[in-house]
Amino acid sequence: MAFTIFFFVAWFILALFAVIRKKLSLIENTFVFMVILVININWAWIIIEEMNVVKLTTEGMDYTAFLLSRSIIIPMILVIQLNLIYKLNTVFVFTVSLIILLLLTFLSTFFHVTDYIKWNLGYDALYYIFLHVISYYSLQLFRKTANNEVNYS
Repeated sequence: MAFTIFFFVAWFILALFAVIRKKLSLIENTFVFMVILVININWAWIIIEEMNVVKLTTEGMDYTAFLLSRSIIIPMILVIQLNLIYKLNTVFVFTVSLIILLLLTFLSTFFHVTDYIKWNLGYDALYYIFLHVISYYSLQLFRKTANNEVNYS
């Protein structure tokens, strides 16, 4: 059941990204996606394998749901959030994306894709807030460095 839900969510998020009017360029979207993907994969490794505060499922389809969430859904939600933040109210977009991420985390624990040992939803909320800040400032840093390139004629 978890795979079905997470597959639908991943499909919906990618379809939403395809149809929204993007304020960021292809390179900016790709850069933010890759930064968040690297941070998210490393963070998942640290809390699951190294610190053992979250237990991951051993069933194949549920593990695939975890991989969809970690590698597609979370980075794409943040990329969509950055594209919408320039069109809509910043606090509203930030709050809605945070609520969606926490809802997906709750579904992950509800379907026993992940089980908390010494962890709770509050820590995940702090992590998602941190990811929002990192995605915003990495985009600003990318734009600053891209604007400072030298043109030789």
